[in-house]
Amino acid sequence: MTATEQVTFEFDPFDPRFWDDPYPSYKVMRDEYPVYYGGDPACYMISRYADIEPGMSDWRTFSSARGVLIGTDSSVLPTNMFNMDPPRHDRLRSVLSRVLTPSRVAGLEPFVRALARGLIAQFRDAGRVDVTTDYAQVIPSTVVGELMGLDAADRERFLGWNLATVGSQDFVGPEALQAYVEMDAYWRETIAARRGQRTDDVVSEIFHAQIEGENLTDDEIYGFCSLILPASQHTTINMMSNTAITLARYPEQREMLRRNPELWAAAMEELIRYESPVQGLGRTAMRDVELHGVTIPEGAWVLMLFGSANHDERVFESPDVLDITRVGARPHYSFGHGIHYCLGNAVARLQTRVALEELVRALGEWDVDEDDVVRNQLVPGRGIAHAPITFDPTGV
Repeated sequence: MTATEQVTFEFDPFDPRFWDDPYPSYKVMRDEYPVYYGGDPACYMISRYADIEPGMSDWRTFSSARGVLIGTDSSVLPTNMFNMDPPRHDRLRSVLSRVLTPSRVAGLEPFVRALARGLIAQFRDAGRVDVTTDYAQVIPSTVVGELMGLDAADRERFLGWNLATVGSQDFVGPEALQAYVEMDAYWRETIAARRGQRTDDVVSEIFHAQIEGENLTDDEIYGFCSLILPASQHTTINMMSNTAITLARYPEQREMLRRNPELWAAAMEELIRYESPVQGLGRTAMRDVELHGVTIPEGAWVLMLFGSANHDERVFESPDVLDITRVGARPHYSFGHGIHYCLGNAVARLQTRVALEELVRALGEWDVDEDDVVRNQLVPGRGIAHAPITFDPTGV
C-alpha cells in the first residue's frame, strides 16, 4: 500500500481538531493503518505497541540525529543528547545518569510536598483553581530550580522559556529562538559564576563531569542545562494536569486513593499509561523500511506514537478504561523506550505523585470545567494550557 491509497481516514497530530480526544483515531490506525502517512508536517506514524519497541531500539534504522521533533531543524536548537545517536549519545547520557541518582531524586520529596501544600493553602478557600497555571506549572518550574541550584526568583523565566520552546506549537519560531538565545546567555553567566567552586547541585555536577577523562565542552554543558530546564518542566506539567483531569473523571478511583494512599505508587503507572504525558517522538528512517505493507522511504520522518501504543488492546485489556488496580500489565511507553528512555522519569513521577497525593488529601473531590479545558499540543506532549477545577472549600 502506498501513502496515496489512504483516502478514507484522516489524522493529523499537529491539528487542534484532534487534540481533545485522539484515542478513537489511534484505534483506527492500529486496526487499519498501523503505518499511516499524514499530518502537516507529513510523517509516517507507527501506532501499535509491538512496532514501537523495535522502532525505538534500532537506532541504526530509526535515527535521532536529525532531531525528535517532526519537521524541526534541530541544527538551530541547543546541542543535546536528544538529537544524537551512539556513541556520543551514550557517553553524554552516562553523565546525566551519574547526576540524577536515586538518592538525589528521593531527597526532593520533602521540598515538593511542602511546596504543594503551600500552593493548595493559597487557593483552597476560593473553591476554584486552574490546576495547570496555578499548580502544575508552578511545582516543576520551582523544583527544577532547586534541583539545579538556581535562584528561585528566576522561576517565571524558567516557565516562560519552557512554554516558548517545547511547550509551544512552533519549536523554532521567533519566540522559541529568542528563548534559546536568552537561555544560552543565562547558562553562560551561570556557568562562569560556578567556575572554581563546587556545590551540591546538578549544574555543578554537570560542570565538573568528565567523559573518558576529558572535560565536557562548554557547548555540551550548555546543551545539558538547556535540555533539563524546559524538558523537565514540560513533561511534569502535562503529567500533573492530565492526572488531575483523569481523577475527576474517575471519582470512585480517586476516592480509593484517598482511603488507601498506599495504592499511589502502582496507581501512578496506570494513570501515566492512560494519559501519556509524551504522546510521541520523531525519528528519521535511515533506510527503506517495509512494515505492514507500507514502505517507509529512507530519509522520511517517522512518528512513534507512544500514546497509541499504551492503548493497544492487543496488549492491554480494556485499555480505554482507567483501572488503578490493574495487575500484570506490560510496561507502558510513556517515557519512551531503548537508549533514549527518559532519564528524568523518576523526578517527574515523584513530583506528580506528591502533587496529586496532596491534592486528594486536601480537597477530596473536585470537578473539571470541561468546556474551559484548553489543550495546546498533542505531540510531543499531551499539552494543557488551562484546566479549571472546582471543589468544596469546606471539603475533606
